[in-house]
Amino acid sequence: MTRPRSSSAARAARAVRAVAVLVVLAVVLVGADLAARAWATGRAEREVQQRLGLPQRPEVTVAGGSFLLQVLRGRYEDVSLAAARVPGEDLVLDELRVDLPAVRAPLRSLVGRTGTADVAAGTFRADVDFGELAGRVDTGSLDVVLSRDGDDVRATTTVGVLGFGVDLALVVEPRLEDGVVRLVPVSARAAGQEVALGRARQLLRSAGVDLADGWTVALEEVPEQARVESLEVTGTGVRARGTVLASSVPLG
Repeated sequence: MTRPRSSSAARAARAVRAVAVLVVLAVVLVGADLAARAWATGRAEREVQQRLGLPQRPEVTVAGGSFLLQVLRGRYEDVSLAAARVPGEDLVLDELRVDLPAVRAPLRSLVGRTGTADVAAGTFRADVDFGELAGRVDTGSLDVVLSRDGDDVRATTTVGVLGFGVDLALVVEPRLEDGVVRLVPVSARAAGQEVALGRARQLLRSAGVDLADGWTVALEEVPEQARVESLEVTGTGVRARGTVLASSVPLG
C-alpha cells in the first residue's frame, strides 16, 4: 500500500517541477520580450530625433501584443510617436503625436540595415502655440498678441490714431479653407468699446495692415502624406487634427 502513495507523491513532485519550469520560462520570455521592445523603440527614438533635428528625444511605443512575435512577422501594431518642439522652416510645433495601426518593416532594419517600411494610414495631432501662430500672420509693423477667446482666438494690438495709441482687439475664428488656415474676424473692440468690423479694418489700414476677409496662414510645412481635417482652439494655441496617408518610408 505504500508504493501507490510513493508513486502519487513522485507524480505530484514532477508536476510541481514542471509548473516551476514553465513559470521560469514564462518570466524569461517576458523579460526578453520587454528587453527587445525597449531596445527597438529606443533605436527608433534616436533615429527620429536625428532625422527631425529634435531638441529632445521623442517617445515611440509599440503596443500590440508580444513584440518578439511582431518582429518575426515583420508587422508592428499600434505604433505611436510623441514629440515636443518639432522644428520646421518657419514654424515650430509645440507637440506632435502620430498614431499608426500597423507598420511593416523587415527584420534587418532593426540592426541598422537599409530597407523600406510600409506604413498604414493613421491619424495625427499637432499643437501650435499662439506665439508661433502670430509670427506667421502678416500684420506689418504691428505687434499682435493672440490668446484664447472661448472657441475663437483674440488678436490684440495697438494702432496709432492722431498720434495716440488705440487698443484694438479682434475676435477671429480659425477655419480651414483650400489648404490654408484663415483667421476670419467675427467681432472687434477699439478702446474698450465694440465697433463695427468695417471700422476695425479702417484702423488697421491706417497702420498699413490689410485685414480684408481675414489673415491667412499657409500650411506649406505639412508633409504631403498628411491631411489636416479640423482645427481646435486650446488654452495655449491651435490644435490641428488629421490623417496620415498610407506610404512607404526608406529606412537605414
